[in-house]
Amino acid sequence: MVLLSVGPVPHEVSVPFHDSQVRQAALLIQTGWDQKWGSEAYWEPGPYLGEHLIFRMVRSGVKLAGVDFPVSGRSTQTRLIKSGKIAIVENLRDLASLPRLGFRFTAVPLESTVNDIVPVRAFAEVR
Repeated sequence: MVLLSVGPVPHEVSVPFHDSQVRQAALLIQTGWDQKWGSEAYWEPGPYLGEHLIFRMVRSGVKLAGVDFPVSGRSTQTRLIKSGKIAIVENLRDLASLPRLGFRFTAVPLESTVNDIVPVRAFAEVR
């Protein structure tokens, strides 16, 4: 499921969903931050996953969260996501081109690294 985050940048990501919509699913969050990809502005403070959203994702049984912005490896949100056993894929691009529902998201590991960070090739297949 792709959801559009609302709010000024930098902002805490806020996306509306019902628990049953995301149970055992990948939740991809589009903020528009990917439009800055390739520029220095991409690495400036921007959207972030707040504790409330992470709590809701863990409670709902989300299996993977994909975002179109970088996530700091030492941040509170990544510690909470790890404790909830939710995989996170960051730096996604072109989420706006996907339908809200009706696609299969895949993230294939490219190599194994330390500190639970694994580069992936991520893609979506529209049905």
